[in-house]
Amino acid sequence: MGLLSREEELKNVILVLRSLITSSKNPLTLQSVERDYKCLESEHIPYHRFGYRSTLEFLQDTKEFHIFNRGNEVIIGVKPNEKTAHIASMVRCQKASKSHFKPAPQSIRPVYPKPAPTPPKQNVVQQYQQKYQHQYLQKQQQQQQQVQQSLWLKEQQLQAERQANLERELLSLRQQQQAQEEKDLVIKRRQKELRDEQRLQKIQLQQQQEIVDKKIAELQQQHALDLKAQALTIDTLREESTRLKQQLKEQEQQQRLQVEQEQQQRLQLEQENTPPKTKPDVKLDAQPAKPQKLTPEEDSEAMNGNATGAGGGGGGAAAASTRKPHLRPILGNSAPQRSMGVPQPTNDSMSAGGANRRPPSQHARVPGTRPNGSVSVNYRLKQQQTAAAAAPLIITPPDSPENAANNQAKQSPVPRTQKFNMPQSQIQPAAHPSVHFKFDPAFDASSSLRQYCVAMGYAPPTYEFSKVNKSNLLHCKVCIDGNIYTSYPKEYSDETTAKQCTSEVALERLKQLESRKQLSKLSDVEFLDSIYKELIKHPHGIVSHKLPEWYEATVKRQVPSNWTRLLNESPKIRIESSVNTNIVFANTNDDSTTTPTTAASPIAFNPFQQTMPTAMPELLLPWVEGQQDWNMYITHCDNTMHVWARLIDQSANFEKLTEQLHAHMALPHNRQQQQTPIEQQIYLVEVSDNWNRVRVMSVDEKQRQCICHFVDFGDEVVFGFDVLYACPSMFLTLPAQAVCLSMYALDKFEDHPHAQPVLTKELAGHSVVTRIITSEAQFLKLGARTQGVLLEQQQKEQPLTEENGSSLQPSVRRACIVGTFYDTSTAEDIHLNDLVANQIIRNTPAPMLKLDQKSNNVIVSHVNDVGDLMIQLPNEDLKFVQRSISRIMSDSSEQHRVRYSDLLHDQLVCVCDESGDGTNKWYRGMLTSKPKSTEEEVFDVYYVDDGRLRKTHISNIYRLEANNHALAAFPAQALRVRLHDVPPIDNQMVGRLRGLLSPQTPVLLKVMEGANDKLPMVTIHARGQDSLYLCLNSAIRMEYEVQSTTRLEPFDDGGLHFSPSGQLIRRCSFSSTVSTHSSSSDQPTTVGIASPPATPRKPPAATKLSLPQLKEYEAIPAVGAYFEVRVALSVNPGHFAVQPYKCYNQLQHLMKELQAHCKSPAAQTVQPAQLSIGQAYAAADSSGVYHRVNIRKIYDEMIHVRYVDAGDDGVVRCNQLLQLSNEFRELPMMALPAQLYGIQVDGIDWTQENCLRFRKLTLGQQFIGIVRRVDKLKDDRRALSLELIDTSTPQDIKVHETLISEKHALPAP
Repeated sequence: MGLLSREEELKNVILVLRSLITSSKNPLTLQSVERDYKCLESEHIPYHRFGYRSTLEFLQDTKEFHIFNRGNEVIIGVKPNEKTAHIASMVRCQKASKSHFKPAPQSIRPVYPKPAPTPPKQNVVQQYQQKYQHQYLQKQQQQQQQVQQSLWLKEQQLQAERQANLERELLSLRQQQQAQEEKDLVIKRRQKELRDEQRLQKIQLQQQQEIVDKKIAELQQQHALDLKAQALTIDTLREESTRLKQQLKEQEQQQRLQVEQEQQQRLQLEQENTPPKTKPDVKLDAQPAKPQKLTPEEDSEAMNGNATGAGGGGGGAAAASTRKPHLRPILGNSAPQRSMGVPQPTNDSMSAGGANRRPPSQHARVPGTRPNGSVSVNYRLKQQQTAAAAAPLIITPPDSPENAANNQAKQSPVPRTQKFNMPQSQIQPAAHPSVHFKFDPAFDASSSLRQYCVAMGYAPPTYEFSKVNKSNLLHCKVCIDGNIYTSYPKEYSDETTAKQCTSEVALERLKQLESRKQLSKLSDVEFLDSIYKELIKHPHGIVSHKLPEWYEATVKRQVPSNWTRLLNESPKIRIESSVNTNIVFANTNDDSTTTPTTAASPIAFNPFQQTMPTAMPELLLPWVEGQQDWNMYITHCDNTMHVWARLIDQSANFEKLTEQLHAHMALPHNRQQQQTPIEQQIYLVEVSDNWNRVRVMSVDEKQRQCICHFVDFGDEVVFGFDVLYACPSMFLTLPAQAVCLSMYALDKFEDHPHAQPVLTKELAGHSVVTRIITSEAQFLKLGARTQGVLLEQQQKEQPLTEENGSSLQPSVRRACIVGTFYDTSTAEDIHLNDLVANQIIRNTPAPMLKLDQKSNNVIVSHVNDVGDLMIQLPNEDLKFVQRSISRIMSDSSEQHRVRYSDLLHDQLVCVCDESGDGTNKWYRGMLTSKPKSTEEEVFDVYYVDDGRLRKTHISNIYRLEANNHALAAFPAQALRVRLHDVPPIDNQMVGRLRGLLSPQTPVLLKVMEGANDKLPMVTIHARGQDSLYLCLNSAIRMEYEVQSTTRLEPFDDGGLHFSPSGQLIRRCSFSSTVSTHSSSSDQPTTVGIASPPATPRKPPAATKLSLPQLKEYEAIPAVGAYFEVRVALSVNPGHFAVQPYKCYNQLQHLMKELQAHCKSPAAQTVQPAQLSIGQAYAAADSSGVYHRVNIRKIYDEMIHVRYVDAGDDGVVRCNQLLQLSNEFRELPMMALPAQLYGIQVDGIDWTQENCLRFRKLTLGQQFIGIVRRVDKLKDDRRALSLELIDTSTPQDIKVHETLISEKHALPAP
């Protein structure tokens, strides 16, 4: 029987039963039929094989028998047909026989007894019956023999396969056992080797420990001897110190007496020589000093951008007193102090050209003026700085390793006979000539410093503590013999720790000084020869204040005490001045060339001056170790990544160059006009009676125009060829003064459309203190260009621009220096980077429609469920949002994904919307409700620039506010508007609107005045098929007149609020009134905003009901994320359906409620006129269980439906459908089409055995799925490619690997 199909087997069973019942004259009971069948077939009636629970249910379902009750018995009869009617009549007419049928014994091959002798008058019917039964029994025996033979053959084959498998497994186990034994032998051998090595190492360690113990004993003895020697030295020094102090006191008393005597003598002489009635003469010292005219040699040195800051050598103290006081260092950040001798630009000459001179900012005060209110510490500091700048004598702070590079005294002009005078601050502190102190490691740092001071005869070390601004942390510094050592920038919580760490810093510096004493000295000639040889290896020179340390580390010899004088007098070495420092070079043969002076130039040149360059040198920046704060003047701002500024410390050189340039170009014969300018060459341009140096960036020979970059200001302007003049080489000695800077942490605001006005107002034309973030090494690595690195043409993102009718390519560059700007001219520092960012955000307007009935060119992004439109304004703001989103999310990674804590405080997030074609689209989104628990994974997210509302899995949500502050604070670009003067819009009209106004459709919009609604009432004009504009409002009104429609119920938008201008209203926190169970997935509408009140209409009987359609399940995790599912439909590995397991309880509850609703009298049937494709109803399956279905196609009376929660399809009649109320439409469709990942599914013909095995493994089971791909089917549904993992066992089981191992599937290529 196993080889027969199920239909054939059913027919044979029914035939046997009909034969048994027909052959009996009297009606048979159910028990008799079961008994006779068992006797005949040697088995019970196989009703369970066909899916029935009893024999009676089986006989009833066949519809071949009459079944009725007689008392307590069930009587079975046969329904006659044309073939058996005559046999039944003959059986009824025959007489009763004394013989009875004896059943065959139960055996595999039943043997039937010979029939009893028949009476001579046997009926023909009995003979026919016996003959038929005999033939049927013979046929049945033959079939049973064939089945038994087939089963025996299969059993033999299975036994052979099992035997072969057992032999293979036994062989494999033996091989594994042999391999394991070999591994054990290797492990044992290795363990023995390790034990031997450990034993040898132990012996070696013991020997080394003995040697160390001996050395420690020797060192302790030596240490004791050293202590005794130090004690003797200390006593000797104390005696000498006492004697010297006594001598100093005696000398001071003698000097004091002499001074008193001289003063008394001077007073007496003045009284004798003073006339009685004349005015006292004015002293010459009190008269203001006149500016000294520079010599030609001093002029040339000041023209180079490497001047020492002596004010050009001619200003003196009086000139410094008339200039603007210094900008103080940044408060609380310990900025390096500027030398008081560095010249500052005057207020009238801050910008020499005058073109970029702008009024001061509203938030800044003039330095030196006293603020309102009480006198603060900052004010006193500024007053001290102003007084110090005006004082004729500058007190140089004591030299120390900490301030050696920053403290410089103002010097008088260098005499011609002296080549260079090294500042005192650059001379290293001389080591003690006679005492060699040895530090004891047994003492801590503080104790060692006290011993050092005693041994060297210094005063005890003094510590000073200062609190960090607005915190309880401390800085500490220690003073030893006038040298200051500090622990900055480290901060400490208590004084003990700060004192100990500062002592360690000082101790390390002192150890370096002591190590220098052991180096021997060379003679003056040998010192100059050796340093010359080393300087030749460094063509860029050595900074002077680091030269002793460098020389001692390189040559291993000590520098002589008069090394500065030797370097000045040597002809082999030259020293060039830079900002706050000096650089030492070795003279080569190329440095001795000279050129004659030009008679026509007003600038006199030294005959020994070097050759003038043909190109400008690079500006030397004031790089120092540690924190760097530069005083700068902002000249121009392109954007936040290109801020142009000049160093205030070098402004005097630029002013001098400007004066000389004006004097030179004032003579007509010095002006040489250029007809064909060359790119990257320097020329002169006159703007507003001021001459400026410009560099030609690009040239348009057809229009005879070029883009010129002002190298001393930073901006770019288009000029004609006729206004360019040649720049003499003598004006190229001063480097380009404009420095290109990038504002720290404002790179996201670079192309912000509203940044330029803020930068112009807050930065341009102001003096600031710039804290440089970039180190000197990073600056060199980025290209070492003060004006930025020019990018190639293919790296530019902006297209060609046309200015003044000519196509010119503007230059694009990358700044090499990043800084933070501070305004220190007020009582409190102003962080300009934060100020600019906040001002840009505050001055960014929200999108607005033209309300004066003018046409607005807009883009329709979405149509919501009530017919309202979400529009965008195609302007620079929208382009900025689109560029920023694509830029920051191009490298999205796991670290950008949101966590539950981020969703509690972040207002905007970035959402990845995965489409079926494999592309990811990014949107700015906002959660409509506050998350309730950490287990929540699906959220309603509103796309603020698109207008849609989608359910999104947390794996597709990324942080925005922490990655791009500019984009997170940018206003929402989607505006919500409502159509004016239209009737209520139903779902059918919404679908037609969405088809006509697809996403990103450009239309013309006009705002209507006098509309009484909380949203802008608009008229929409869209292009039709003939490219003519059509009014949609009129079309909707006409459509409504043709077809009667009804107004929908108010639509819940999930708690989003819109202003009367259509803009999304942001909130500081989530509102408690927001709907927490919004099920809409397309578009929100305003809470409390509905259509104007109107008299409700009763829909006609023939009108189709407007009910919401079932939504697709949208919270699908991102590709690569986990997805817990339950398999609801299992056809084959390439076609099955899954349900989100997290919604399984909701689905079970819905099914329970649906059964009760459909079986109650309240259930409503569906009329054929109400049917529509895509609408949802309720229908029962073959088992009588009701499900939610969706109409796919309609074939007259037959309707093709899909069971949306199970995944399979079926065919029903119209009278089998029931109406589905709204409460059963909230849950999305639970069945998600899927196919198994990891195997071949395309073009595979699955056998019945493959399908049964897959069904057994998956149907009704729960799995952990991994989303590997999301495809789109022909009906626009999303199909998941899932990797199913069974985690119910101790070891994870992957379904695709099981199918591949069992030969039910092929692995994917």
